[in-house]
Amino acid sequence: MPKIRALTPQQARSTLVARFGPRADRLRQFNTNFGARSKRVFLVWESWGGGERGVGTPRILARVELLPTPKVSDLSAVQRRSWLEGALSDGSGRVDEISVHRYTEDMLRGLTIPGEPGTAGTPVNAHGAERDTSPRIDFFYEIVEDGRGDNPAARQRFQINGYPFRKETSVQFGVYLVRESEDLTRRGQPEVLGSPATPMLTAADIEDK
Repeated sequence: MPKIRALTPQQARSTLVARFGPRADRLRQFNTNFGARSKRVFLVWESWGGGERGVGTPRILARVELLPTPKVSDLSAVQRRSWLEGALSDGSGRVDEISVHRYTEDMLRGLTIPGEPGTAGTPVNAHGAERDTSPRIDFFYEIVEDGRGDNPAARQRFQINGYPFRKETSVQFGVYLVRESEDLTRRGQPEVLGSPATPMLTAADIEDK
């Protein structure tokens, strides 16, 4: 009979379920190769030049694609509602089958920019973090079709709702998302009225900030 005890972090990383993570990623890649994953999902960090959210010109600090391509639930619940200023989108969605080998909870919450699988990534003072909150940085999810339809395709912006949830027996993370009305342009840049968007930076550029 096994001894009743909690696992140490090292033991937890050595369990059968944890070691199956890379193999689960390779198996899920078949879904992409077969064409069953038409929605690509990105983690995006955006900075505002004026020192706080909504002030100054925004620019993309980093954009990291979730790989292998996760499963995006039906987005038909997302609706466009008419207002005096125009039409705004709202609703929710869900993303499942996110790799537990390549990503951690902090990465999926926007607190860390992912690097190579198995690394700690680059810490970010993301808006909404419990520690060292930076009011000038936004973190959001971006969902875009893979190009089989419109090319370039529209980019839909979402905020994470709650926390990522780990499904141990199915070796995956899942997240619930809430639709935002402020999308990026089809070229992947913030849409700024009256001024051009600034160039996108890579994750490595943030280390110098």
